Amino acid sequence: MFSKIISQNDLPKLVDALIKDYIVIAPNYNNNVPTFSKVTNSSEVKFEIIFNEKLPMIPPKKVFLAPNQTVFRYSLKKGIIEDCEELLQKSLEKGIVIFGVSPCDITGVGVLERIFRDNYSDDVFLGLRENSIIIGMNCLDHCYENCFCETMGSNDPKSGFDIMLTEIAKGKLIAVPNSDKGKKILRVYPEIFSEVTPNDYKNYVNALQMKENNFKTEFLVEGLASQVEDSFESAVWEEFTKKCLFCGSCTFVCPTCYCYNVKEKVEINLEDGSKQREWDSCYFPEFALVAGGHNFRERKEQRFRYRYLHKFVDLPRRYNFEGCIGCGRCITYCPANIDVRDVLKKVRGEL
Repeated sequence: MFSKIISQNDLPKLVDALIKDYIVIAPNYNNNVPTFSKVTNSSEVKFEIIFNEKLPMIPPKKVFLAPNQTVFRYSLKKGIIEDCEELLQKSLEKGIVIFGVSPCDITGVGVLERIFRDNYSDDVFLGLRENSIIIGMNCLDHCYENCFCETMGSNDPKSGFDIMLTEIAKGKLIAVPNSDKGKKILRVYPEIFSEVTPNDYKNYVNALQMKENNFKTEFLVEGLASQVEDSFESAVWEEFTKKCLFCGSCTFVCPTCYCYNVKEKVEINLEDGSKQREWDSCYFPEFALVAGGHNFRERKEQRFRYRYLHKFVDLPRRYNFEGCIGCGRCITYCPANIDVRDVLKKVRGEL
């Protein structure tokens, strides 16, 4: 039997066992901000984020697409010193386990994986993803008031994870594998897991039924792409543009925003340097600036509107999935209190 039972009290034991064999990324706090980062001991994992807060501020995309990443190093005398493949191998001395990922974030990683595989092949992103194991934590109810994952269809991923943990009773979880990598983890740490009983399966079904009852859609996504596109000249964009600070916070905390800029870093000797890529935002005025000084999204309302066109028109039509997973981070961390749900409802005439 592949599925196993683990008690909540034994989760630290699992993390410590994984740390011996893998690089483990888990929820913790960095300057009081909930995030995903590398842990060296289970005591560093903040399980209250997993069980209570659910969503770290920065999503797991940072593991595969770092905020700042070296593409290659070079020397004027020696040429390329280290390229992407060599830099990737350094970071993959051990496999990576990302622990405690919510279903919507699993969906978000899947969105990026598809883009970086189909649009163009990003060897760094794909290399890190292929050498990673994702252990998810099932959400049986909305994380918080800003979550609308059911609306965006992201709360029940069928792929993109290796194990899903679901609480079936107080302090008791069922670990359901979804890949050979997941089955291996459940097999090589037998002292941490126990066998599933018929009553456990019954409780598991009941938990999934409770989840289905708890999640409701907030608005219809059907036809949204056409309505956003048809509202290109709507006054709605101007209305929200006046509130927006264009700080880029929403794009940085978004699990599916993937835009980056490439910059040159030259050492003080003027002979050595590196190519660096770092997160960028379509809300920044320089984002659409091209050679010759032309900026084809110079006005603020153009930049504000573009993000919605990209997420709710371009990506659904190109890949057949939404560019938003409904995690609500952009709402939570927006200093101007802009709610993406309000924008879309106003575009549709629902508000």
